[in-house]
Amino acid sequence: MVDLLKNKFDVLVVGAGPSGVSAAYHLKKTDVDNRINVDLIERLNPEKYQTYHDICGEGISKSLIDELNPLKPKGILEKIEKIKEYWPGNIRITTKMNGYLIDRIQFLNSIIDEFKKLGGNYFLNSVKTIDQRNNNVKVKFKDHKKTYDFIIAADGANSIIRKYLGIEGKTKPFIQYIVDKKPQKGVLEFYYDQKYKGDYMWIFPHESNSKIGFPLIPGNKFKPKEKIITKQSRLIGYGGVSKYVSENVLLVGDAACQTNPITKGGIRPGMIAGKIAARAILNNNIQEYEKKWLQTGFASNIFNESFDIIKKMNNFELEKHMKPFENVNLDKTLDRYILNLKLLVFYTKYLKLYRAYDHSNNFGW
Repeated sequence: MVDLLKNKFDVLVVGAGPSGVSAAYHLKKTDVDNRINVDLIERLNPEKYQTYHDICGEGISKSLIDELNPLKPKGILEKIEKIKEYWPGNIRITTKMNGYLIDRIQFLNSIIDEFKKLGGNYFLNSVKTIDQRNNNVKVKFKDHKKTYDFIIAADGANSIIRKYLGIEGKTKPFIQYIVDKKPQKGVLEFYYDQKYKGDYMWIFPHESNSKIGFPLIPGNKFKPKEKIITKQSRLIGYGGVSKYVSENVLLVGDAACQTNPITKGGIRPGMIAGKIAARAILNNNIQEYEKKWLQTGFASNIFNESFDIIKKMNNFELEKHMKPFENVNLDKTLDRYILNLKLLVFYTKYLKLYRAYDHSNNFGW
């Protein structure tokens, strides 16, 4: 615990990705007495920062915008109204989606601007080492040292701070291409196949072109047929970690492997985690962060369990378990009733997967 009789106390947020900027903003926005000094640092210069954060499908659920209130980020480009899924056996499934496509750089920069207006400090730097003792954290940067009361580690899937704490996390590389392909406006496309080992190929709109992405799997070379404009790759952390709080350090976002195992959606869970972490610090009860995070639907273990099942399924099984959804209008009550009855009677083997899919509709993006 920090001595709240102090006039001021210091928080370091490491990493200006979605989870880091969310944590930093909510710390300052809720700090009505201006007692918290918040330093938000980013190791990448503006050019590299833009390149890195462009390596993303950039799709979010509308729910995230509601959950970030009172924050109103900029950079929302277009409404996403449909998801189209393509499964083995020529199964085609179209569902409604209430979401947005964003310009991730503009989105993040607008939050950083709001954070600075609230009195937060933003600067380029990187953490070399941390030393937790005497109820605070001594941080060695590349050019100076400083002591903080708390650290929020949002330093990505290769988190230096997570590794320093000895906390393991699951990571996976993905590759994405910006290609010369006219986009389907308002539509996100997903292609499933056993060769993707539980993941998928995606096609998202990107300005006048499209983004096509794949999991990076040793021994498999996935490449789009279209003319490639840009090739990108990045690592994501998924499936959670054994602990999210270590003494006065809180892990959020990819550093905490909070990307959804099934959908690989990471923006929303990371930003919600950042907001929860900020409130825990403001309440001087950082263990509250881990407790409340694990109570959210984002942290449900059904996602990990289901991903372990999906990645072992061959195309026959992938086709079979999606067959009952073919030609079903989920907007019709009778269709949903008949579908649920069919699943309960004939497809009990896959009920855990169906529950996970339903859960991901609420917490996957």
